[in-house]
Amino acid sequence: MSMPIKGIEKDFMINLLYNEQIPIIFLCNREEYTLKIEKYTKDTIYFKSDRPIGDLVVGKTIDLIFTYNSLTISFTVAMNTLDHGVSLQEKHFIGNMPEFLYKDLDRSYSRVSFPRDIQIRFTLTGDHYILPFPQVSMVESFEESDTALEGAPELDSHDFNEMLSAIDRWIKDYADGYKVMLFKDEASLSFEEQLIAKNGKALFLPSIKDRFLNSDTTTYAHKQVINEEQFKACLKSTGVNPTYLDKAIAHFFDFKEGGGILADLWVPLFFKNYVIGSIRVWIKKAEKVPLDYKIIAPLYRYAQGLVLALKEQGYFESRRIKNTPITAKGIDISASGLRFTYPVSAITTAMTVNSKIALKLIMPMRTISVTAKIVRSYKKRDALFFGCHFLDITPEDMRFLFESVYGTPFTDPGTSLISGRV
Repeated sequence: MSMPIKGIEKDFMINLLYNEQIPIIFLCNREEYTLKIEKYTKDTIYFKSDRPIGDLVVGKTIDLIFTYNSLTISFTVAMNTLDHGVSLQEKHFIGNMPEFLYKDLDRSYSRVSFPRDIQIRFTLTGDHYILPFPQVSMVESFEESDTALEGAPELDSHDFNEMLSAIDRWIKDYADGYKVMLFKDEASLSFEEQLIAKNGKALFLPSIKDRFLNSDTTTYAHKQVINEEQFKACLKSTGVNPTYLDKAIAHFFDFKEGGGILADLWVPLFFKNYVIGSIRVWIKKAEKVPLDYKIIAPLYRYAQGLVLALKEQGYFESRRIKNTPITAKGIDISASGLRFTYPVSAITTAMTVNSKIALKLIMPMRTISVTAKIVRSYKKRDALFFGCHFLDITPEDMRFLFESVYGTPFTDPGTSLISGRV
């Protein structure tokens, strides 16, 4: 992985570039330019090129690279102004002082500005959906051991109504009632629904009278159960003043007792990291309290079965992202990967780090199709930027891409595209 050079070490390297006039390489439109630092200040660096660069634009970000003691170092600068402001062919320009330099580069080939004659189109791989429900970053799988599922009937149907009937027969031994709720949208959620949606965990209240916040969490798999800290965080997010959190919690339990609820359980329904609903179980008869924690694991199993039944019946189909090619704007590219940008949208919610996309690089003489892995992403204003690594590019496409972006014959990745050496 690339290591950042910052602080005093970075300042030393910038000063070294200036004092020793070390060549800095800029690759652009299949041409290699040699830059040197004329002078620098705290915020800016003044560069001079060995010849006019025809594609300099104020505000454009470029990647630069140099070697020192056999160490390859890179950094990025944004064009501040063109010195003298004469034309875009000027040899002199000013860039911002970079925050970091990077050594031990983790890519096989040098990165260059994206050529103007290459188009990018991408599609998402696998099934992806855009749903009007809350998302959680990670879904914790519940314990699936024989002990945890003891007494729970096997799921032998993928029919939604038949599964509801099975739950109805099984739950009577543990509780007075249950209800399966499918959310309509995020805005209409009750407090309990917001709580399980924000945390992706079950709300387990084995005894309302005893207050679950003081109950023993060592007797059940509490990784999947909301704790006091998460409960209070959700209260704060709804606008409760931190000074009144304890009073708000007391009111929460008093309200349930007033409604005759003696124990309560809310288990989330997950689909593709979306919380789409819940299974709620309650007790109103004192002889059944406390609610047995052993029903949580079977209810998670039922929740998974219900969601699968909904999927097979086409419940989510209208929200599935179709595999239509999407045009993106290229930022830079190498023979082993590229960086592109796309506006923040519902599409980009599915484009997480380590996910895969199908890319098409449309070039004048060839179209290259390749699967790419998103290795980094970041947001800048209203756009997201994605760094991708090619996974399955063919040797023929690799050679063609190399020669297209660098303007030089293909060579092994162990060599360097610096000072004419490839």
